[in-house]
Amino acid sequence: MRYPGFWQRRAIRSLFLFPLAALVCWIAKRRRSRAMKGEGVVTIDRPVFVIVNLTVGGTGKTPILIALARVLTEHGYAVGIISRGYGVKIGVEPRDVAEATGASDVGDEPWLIHQKLDLPVMVHPDRVRAAQQLRARYPEVDLILSDDGLQHHRMGRAFQMAVIDGTRRFGNGFCVPAGPLREPLSARAAMDFIVVNGTPFEPGQLSARFEMTTVHDLYDEQTQPLDEFMRLHQGQTIQALAGIGHPERFFDALRDRGLVIKSYPLDDHQPTPRGLLVHLRRSGLPVVMTEKDAVKWRQNRPLWHNQPGQIFAVSGRMILDEALIDAVLTRLDAYRAELAPTLEK
Repeated sequence: MRYPGFWQRRAIRSLFLFPLAALVCWIAKRRRSRAMKGEGVVTIDRPVFVIVNLTVGGTGKTPILIALARVLTEHGYAVGIISRGYGVKIGVEPRDVAEATGASDVGDEPWLIHQKLDLPVMVHPDRVRAAQQLRARYPEVDLILSDDGLQHHRMGRAFQMAVIDGTRRFGNGFCVPAGPLREPLSARAAMDFIVVNGTPFEPGQLSARFEMTTVHDLYDEQTQPLDEFMRLHQGQTIQALAGIGHPERFFDALRDRGLVIKSYPLDDHQPTPRGLLVHLRRSGLPVVMTEKDAVKWRQNRPLWHNQPGQIFAVSGRMILDEALIDAVLTRLDAYRAELAPTLEK
């Protein structure tokens, strides 16, 4: 879904759609209230840590999950990950990403997580089934991270982290379709951590920021520092495409680093359209894209991409604030100590 401009202001279109948005908010609030009472909730035998977007569109949730998984692994946790597998037909049984051949089998985000972390990743629209299969296949896992799952209330969870885009924030404050909220802002009260990708703007918020560092040539997988790539292409127009929730964040970051770009925003998870592929080939200009887009490109590389120097992916890392790391470890360590006798069974 593309993020429409009127979601950032209370425009006439937003007000026209407000009755439907109010219904969406009411249903979401009612479902959350039932879940908090334990109605229909399935408890997983290991703690589940859910990392969610409160809004539609990219906030940096998946890069934050990747960074957090690394930190937790370094501190002795045996982390496993579950995901829905957006845009992919999984079938009856959950799919182990380690057995997949590419993003077309499990979705671009689970495949990217698997490549980045080399940790167990299980995919299924029913997150309870995914978590149960993860535990059955990887009994050593003692902490499950869920990539989203905000409204999958059937899955019990020990912790919830909401990730907020520091630029868009909560938009106009309305639920979809009048605004970007998936649930009313009151859902913040159920969150154990609220993390802003950017600069915090409310008390109690924690922060993270994404730093672009490396460029990969998608023909021969040669890598170079981003600064070196910039030096080699100084003054040259670069074509940039991004099929993520907030493509302008990627484009602005490239411009801030001094690149001259012609941007092509796509919908989140969207493959590169045929018409755009034809244009990219005819232009002859270098193309840069996000790591998430590169996952799909590698599996469906067009025939004309036949030499180095044509198509590149920009990668980087999410830097978690020390206060965020300390807060998460403090809560998790206390939880683990409290449940140690149970977890040893």
